[in-house]
Amino acid sequence: MNKILKILLLSDLFILSGFGLLAPIFAIYLNNNIIGGTILAVGIAQAIFLLTKSLLQIYVSKYTDQEKGNVRELYTLVIGSLIMTCVPILYLFSQTIWHIYLAQLIYGIGSALAYPGWMVIYTRFTDKNKEGYEWSVYNTSVSLGMAGTAAIGAFIAQMLGFNSLFIIVAIFSFIGTILLGQLFKQELLNHKR
Repeated sequence: MNKILKILLLSDLFILSGFGLLAPIFAIYLNNNIIGGTILAVGIAQAIFLLTKSLLQIYVSKYTDQEKGNVRELYTLVIGSLIMTCVPILYLFSQTIWHIYLAQLIYGIGSALAYPGWMVIYTRFTDKNKEGYEWSVYNTSVSLGMAGTAAIGAFIAQMLGFNSLFIIVAIFSFIGTILLGQLFKQELLNHKR
């Protein structure tokens, strides 16, 4: 597995594992700590994130595909990851469900920017005849990371509170985003399709 794939994998491991700390208990947080945080509101919040991501990533991918190379993909990936890093901080200051809805919209925008670029770059740099293995290494690593953080996130929230958890999620996501900066040092920007 080449260095670019390792950087992408490690970055996603931090970002997705960070959000994995929060994922299984986010509904409890909304229901118990946010004004208007009902079971229905939890579903609406998730729908806002998924709809925003799903609809915008089509346009982002069309934009990035208009240019040969990896420049647009890399910039949308880094900008999207930075936006995602802000989301746990928005949760920290949220008081009403409308704040959460706005945070979920921003989360969807960040994810829509990051995801297409990440996928394209990872795909371009997989080794010929090792694509299945390299994608499996990625999926296994991220899944194990998220599995491990699911219980840890609940423990942190119970022992230290949700505010501490949000800060930890933001730190993990920021570390993952910083790792993406290493891609600028690689031959990534010069690589043509």
